[in-house]
This record gives sequence, structure tokens and C-alpha cells, in this order.
Amino acid sequence: MIYYLLLPVFTLFVLTLQVTIFDVLFFGKAGLEISLILVVYAGLYLSVVRGGILSFIIGFFLDCITGVVPGFFVLNYMLIFLISKAVSLKVYAGGVIFTVGFTFLCALLGKLLIVLMYEVLYGINVFYDILNVSFLQAVVTCVSAPAFFILFYRLEGLLNVWESRSSD
Repeated sequence: MIYYLLLPVFTLFVLTLQVTIFDVLFFGKAGLEISLILVVYAGLYLSVVRGGILSFIIGFFLDCITGVVPGFFVLNYMLIFLISKAVSLKVYAGGVIFTVGFTFLCALLGKLLIVLMYEVLYGINVFYDILNVSFLQAVVTCVSAPAFFILFYRLEGLLNVWESRSSD
């Protein structure tokens, strides 16, 4: 129960960290997408209910912050979560190389969906403009993913300890 109570606060903290601090550190060029790493982690290691709710809340808050197309990030992150969950059922997801490679593919998928959204809804071809920035951002995200996976694993363990203590 405490997981669901702390989820919106934790999500807002992660998104604030992602939008403000990492954009300043990387000068807005290749920011670190902690939210995407968290969604991939949820797909690989959390249950369907916990990970689905987490992905939905992250997408909802990003939709509220960015204000692009309503529901775009919810759809984007839920799709990445479902793909991650399907992959986790077939593949052992414990290796660092798998984590880096799969996070890279998910980051590129997210950027491809953004390019397709601009093309379909607005008729603007942003593929060439966003290609260099997206590739660099995907590399930064996938290289830092194993460290964040360890951090998220420890936070999940801490929440599970709190839940077991509160039920006693």
C-alpha cells in the first residue's frame, strides 16, 4: 500500500530531477532520461500491475509537463513497458550488456515514436534534425542504465521492507 502512496511523489521527484538538473548539466543537448530507464526497469523486474501503474503515472506527468499531444507519453511509455514485460518473460535480463542494449533500443523506439508523431500530426519532417541528438541521448541513457537499475533495485527493496514492517 505504501508503494502506491509514495509513487506520485517519487515520480514527480524523478521527473523534476530529469527536467531541471540533467538539462542544465548536459546543456539541453543530450539529457539523461531517467523516466525511460525507470519504465524499462519496471517492465523487466516489476509485476504487471505495479509496473503498469508506474509507467502510466510517469507518462501522465510527462504529458502534463510537456503539453505536446494529450496522452502521447502515456501511450509511449505504456508501449515500452509492455515490450519490456514481454521480453522479460523470454530472456534473462540480469546482464549488463543486455541492460545497455535493450535500454538503447527502447530509447531509440521512444524517439522514433516522437518523429512519427510530428510527421503524422503536424506534417513536419524532423527526422534529420533529431537524429544526432536522439542518438546521443540514447547512448547517454543506455550507458547510465545499469547504475540506475541498481539504484531502483535498492529503492524497491527499501519499499518492500517498509511494507512488511507496516503489516506486522
